[in-house]
Amino acid sequence: MRHTPVQRHLPPFSSHLVPPGKHSELFQLKENNGWEEDEEEEPPQFRKACRQPPRQRRGRRVRLRVLRSLYLRLYNRTVALPFSWKLWGVGGRRKRAGSRRREGGGGNVGVELGKAQHRFAREEESLANHIAEAEETGPNHGIPNGFSPLPAEPENILITNVYSINNEDGLAPNGPHQQEDFTPPLEKEVPALTEEHVACVQSILDQFLQSYGSLIPLGTDEVLEKLEDVFQQPFNTPTRRTVVQHVIQSYQRLPGNTLLRSFRVTYKRHVLTMDDLSTLYGQNWLNDQVMNMYGDLVMDAVPEKVHFFNSFFYDKLRTKGYDGVKRWTKNVDIFSKQFLLIPIHLEVHWSLVCVDVSKRTITYFDSQRTLNRRCPKHIAKYLQAEAVKKERAEYVEGWNGLFKMNVARQNNDSDCGAFVLQYCKFLALELPFSFGQQDMPKLRRQMYKELCHCKLTA
Repeated sequence: MRHTPVQRHLPPFSSHLVPPGKHSELFQLKENNGWEEDEEEEPPQFRKACRQPPRQRRGRRVRLRVLRSLYLRLYNRTVALPFSWKLWGVGGRRKRAGSRRREGGGGNVGVELGKAQHRFAREEESLANHIAEAEETGPNHGIPNGFSPLPAEPENILITNVYSINNEDGLAPNGPHQQEDFTPPLEKEVPALTEEHVACVQSILDQFLQSYGSLIPLGTDEVLEKLEDVFQQPFNTPTRRTVVQHVIQSYQRLPGNTLLRSFRVTYKRHVLTMDDLSTLYGQNWLNDQVMNMYGDLVMDAVPEKVHFFNSFFYDKLRTKGYDGVKRWTKNVDIFSKQFLLIPIHLEVHWSLVCVDVSKRTITYFDSQRTLNRRCPKHIAKYLQAEAVKKERAEYVEGWNGLFKMNVARQNNDSDCGAFVLQYCKFLALELPFSFGQQDMPKLRRQMYKELCHCKLTA
């Protein structure tokens, strides 16, 4: 079984397809004629020494924040302070930084506070006198600082012949009106599942178990859709959805309903058991059996355009060279295809190499975005040797390597194999990469069904 963990906490992806973009890196493939592995040279951008950031003037920033806070408090007009703050006697020019402080350790704060209170008392007295004068002279005089006095109370107005339209008779005399009840009507509760509904859910689960060997590809939405088709009623309510989930969980707890050990999927020379199919559940690591059978399904979907190599091809090429794999394509003309899909398994990680034969490009796809330069170089040497053997001189030179960086990216330790299978499918069907990490649970269930049906779904 092959495993596929990957680096944690990676940023989200940006969908794109094969054409090179500004995030892709082009490199030369004319170095290192031998098959031995060469050491990776660290890119120059990563050799820069780290520099300590400059120290911030923390004291000055703190003083500025304090002054800004004080400024906002003084100049803010609130309901409790309907006139300018200068009436309170807090204004005045700022004193110079070099002014002398009084003894006592607190500077001149206490003295200034006493002056402010004294000025406030005088201003309050003058304000009261001014308002009294304004009441005697008339409403044309205002209070200091440009604010007008409070409006005089209007004379009593007699209101007659006021009626209410909401009364049953159409009119109502003066007086307190009867308050209306604006409480919204209660929604009609949908009844819970009946015995007939529960029996239908159990029959649906039985059919799933017989078709797929387990309930791994089953989703709650699919059960609800089938119930709606049978009974012509809405079942996608929170109450009914919860009840359906409980029915599914209780069904799985019954002995013998977890999975069918004797279930098998046979396609050409591939045979998948429940152990192989179970790798598509949750965050399990995919193995070679699932990888190779799904790759054959991709190749058979467009056989004239795509050739999929076995997952052990690159291991044999890296260790034995061209002589170890020269018989793998004796019945296939790879230069007549449009795309060559080669899965790469390095230790515990899956990646993909896609060869565009017409454009002479070797593109490396990695959901971890690891720059592995050895792999495209080995593929380029294989293509040159294959062109010499098949007497296709036009394919001996002109190959370019390309790292595709702006592709769907994973952010866990287990989905790199699922990403590789989706890369193969979307590249073969010439579709843009429109999937990401959040789509993996749904795509895993879809791949499970595709393997059981031995056919890809569009």
